[in-house]
Order: sequence, then structure tokens, then C-alpha cells
Amino acid sequence: MTSTAAQPEPTDELPAPDQTERVILRAAQEHGEIGCPCDMLVIGDTTGALTAETLELVADHPGARVLSWTSSRAETDALAALLPGPLEAGRLVLPTGAEPAPLEEFAAGAEAHLALARLPKSLAALEDLARRLAVVAARSGRDDLTLVAGGRVKHMTHSQNDTLAAVFSEVRGSRGLGKSRALVASGPRADVDAAQPATGEARVAVRGQEQALALRGLGGVFGGARADAGSLLLLEALDRAVVAGELGAGGERSAAAAAEDGAGENEMARADGDAGALPLAVDLGCGNGLLTAYLAAALPGIRVLGSDDDADAVASTRATLAASGLDREGVEVTWDVSLSRCEEAGADLVLLNPPFHDGTVVDATLVQGLLDAAARVLRPGGQLWFVHNSHLRYRPEVEARLGAVRQRARDRRFTVLSAVRA
Repeated sequence: MTSTAAQPEPTDELPAPDQTERVILRAAQEHGEIGCPCDMLVIGDTTGALTAETLELVADHPGARVLSWTSSRAETDALAALLPGPLEAGRLVLPTGAEPAPLEEFAAGAEAHLALARLPKSLAALEDLARRLAVVAARSGRDDLTLVAGGRVKHMTHSQNDTLAAVFSEVRGSRGLGKSRALVASGPRADVDAAQPATGEARVAVRGQEQALALRGLGGVFGGARADAGSLLLLEALDRAVVAGELGAGGERSAAAAAEDGAGENEMARADGDAGALPLAVDLGCGNGLLTAYLAAALPGIRVLGSDDDADAVASTRATLAASGLDREGVEVTWDVSLSRCEEAGADLVLLNPPFHDGTVVDATLVQGLLDAAARVLRPGGQLWFVHNSHLRYRPEVEARLGAVRQRARDRRFTVLSAVRA
């Protein structure tokens, strides 16, 4: 794999904190001890505003650092571009490695007494965050670690307090600011177990035979350890095509046929002339790993790549593959933005079940970059299989990037399309 994506350019324009971020910062200052020469944790900063403001809070203390952790590869890269000076000076620490670092590993050795975050969108993600912070506190000996997590009042519930109270000895609400407020959780309990993945199972057809695939879900990964309906509809249609040998195009030998006999001495060479390369199937946005696991099970003679921007998804997919006994040689999972590390015209098959929501709001633009990525990495004759909400009209978008589109399945909620790269 080679890197083809441009890196974000540094910028001097720092975003202003929004109302929720302002209430987080105010509650942190009211908690006190910001003036001590201690590190501070910022978690899940999507814009850079919270990280930048926290850097200002500790600016007078040369020994203090801000450790800003986010599960998103894209957000990590954006923070590095937004704040290159503090990063180079060592005042800002980011998880910039090629591999995702769990929060408790990223914060190892930090002298952090305050962690600032937005409230996660799900209780499972909030519990995961709280338990990880308890591990951070135990490893660093900071029993005074306090989490200040803010959100919009309309999205806050008593269940969030209860979730935090299971991990912290004291939980209270801050004063409100407009329509936002924060929860302040102090005193992580010493007897709290580390976060564990949710467990589940999906029964799907693999080459026409029903097979159970173990599922694992960490943190806030989409679907947790459950098989979502869109993925199941896609797999039903895809498995029929695999059984029928339909995954080849334009006279090429199909990926399914190559897999059936162990790739037949690599007869299916790539269009770029690399006769030694096995075919490649990609799960773009791998989530909890259901589609990646299917590819590894159904196409054992080819290479499989699962890729996601979210560190929780990468960890979940790897755990799913291991639990299903499918973490074999030739199966890889990467923490990446829109396949930026994947070569052009190098893939024979791409599966895509993308996000359509930003929080609770449908955002159709979230798919555009993923469709662009699929078009870039598919070889001529390679196929995209794409599932989307039936009320959204993506056929023209796919046709514009790839060519002729075929509807493979449709129900009230979801539509499955396939397209052959021209």
C-alpha cells in the first residue's frame, strides 16, 4: 500500500468554541486546579476548538501538556494541521501513529487530573469512556481524575448520570449555559473493570450455506455487536452473486472463482500487470467487521482489507475476525481515511455500507468522499457493492463515478446497488 492522499495544510484560523464547549471549559475552571503544572486530557474534539482553548488554559505552566485523543483518523490529522506549533513543541500530544492507540495506552504516563469531552452519543460509548478513564487513573495513581463532559440539554438523560455513577464516586451537574450544560464526574472507583467489547453473532449465508459469524463491538462503534439490517441485505444479495460466479467483469476471471480453488496460481492478475498479486476485496468503513468477516470466510483465496476512520471500528473488526477464526494471513484492518493508503486501481471488489447520519440528522454528503475513494481504488472491471437508505437517491452518484449501475436488492428501508468500474 502506498499513500496517495494529501495531508491537511496547516492553518492559523482557530475555531471559536461553541456553547457546549464553553460550558465544559467553565465547569473545568470552576472545578479548580487548572493552574497546577499538570497534564490535561481532551477527548473527541471534532473541531479543534476545545483543544486550542485548553492549551490556552495551561499556557502559563511550562510543564503542562494537553493530550488530545480522538478515535477518528481524520480528526487527528486535522488537529495536527490546525495546531502544528504546540505539537512540535511537545505541548500538544496526539495519537498520530499509523495504528490506533486506545485511550488508556495513549494517556499512559500522563499526569492528568482533568479530562474534557462532549458527552458521547450512546450510553455504551459513555460507559466505555468512563471505564477507560478509570484505567488511566489507576495506572497513573491519580484518584483525583475528574471528567467534565458537556452536551445539549435536550439530549441529556438521567441514564447518563447513572452510567457515570457506576464508575465515579461523585457525579453532579454544572450550571447551564444557554441550552448546554455539563456533567462533572469525580473520584474514579478503584474496583472498576476495564472496558470489554460487546458480544454478538450474525447468521448469514456464506457460499449458500448458513454460517455463524461472531461479532464484537467496542466503544461507540456503529451497531455495537449486532448485525445491522443494511449489511444483512447486502450480504444476502452478494452471496447469491458469489455462488453464481458473478463477481468478474469484462471477461476477467472472477474473485469468487479465484477463491474457490485457492486463486489457481494467481490466474486472476490485476489490470496493472502485476501477475503475482492476489485479488483484493475491501470493506470500506468496516464498523464492527461483519462485512470483512464475510469476505474472509467466503473468499479464502484472496486478500481482504477492512478499513475505517474510527479506532473503535478498527478494534471491533479485528476482534470480530479473531472471534470468528478469520484473522488469517492476507486479511488486514487499517485505521485510515477513505483508503488513503490504498493504491489506485488496486482493488477488485469494494463493499460500502456508509454512515448517513451526523448525530441524529441525516447528512447525505457523508457518502461523497467514500464513493470517490471506491472509484479511485477499483481497477477497471472491479465492482462496488453499495447499500443505502431507500429514500435517498444515490444511483446517479454511483453512475457518475463508476458506470452502469444494477439494483441487486431493495426493501422498505434499504437498497443494494452494484456497479462495474469502467
